[in-house]
Amino acid sequence: MSDSIMTTQKEVAHTQLSQRAYAIYYDGGLRDRVKGQHHGRYLALEVATGDYEIADSIIGADTALRPRHPLPAQFFIFRIGYPAAVKMGGQWQLEDNP
Repeated sequence: MSDSIMTTQKEVAHTQLSQRAYAIYYDGGLRDRVKGQHHGRYLALEVATGDYEIADSIIGADTALRPRHPLPAQFFIFRIGYPAAVKMGGQWQLEDNP
C-alpha cells in the first residue's frame, strides 16, 4: 500500500474519531453537564463508549481513564470551557457559550 493511501486512511480515521468525540461532548450534552463545576479542568473521553474522566491535567485525566480502557482505546481530550485542550502561543479564550 502506498504512503499516500495510508496517510489518507489515517486522516479519515482521525476525522471520524474527532467527529464522534465532538458529537458526544457538544451535541450529546456532556459539556453542558460538566462545564459549571469543572471549568478549566481536562476531560478525557473514550470515544467508543462515551466513558470519561475529569482531572486537573491531561495526564491525570488519561491516567484515571486508562485502566478501564487499555490500548487500543482511543481517547480525545477536551479542556472544559475552552475551544482547545492546549494552545501554542497567544492567550486563552473562552468558548462562545461557556
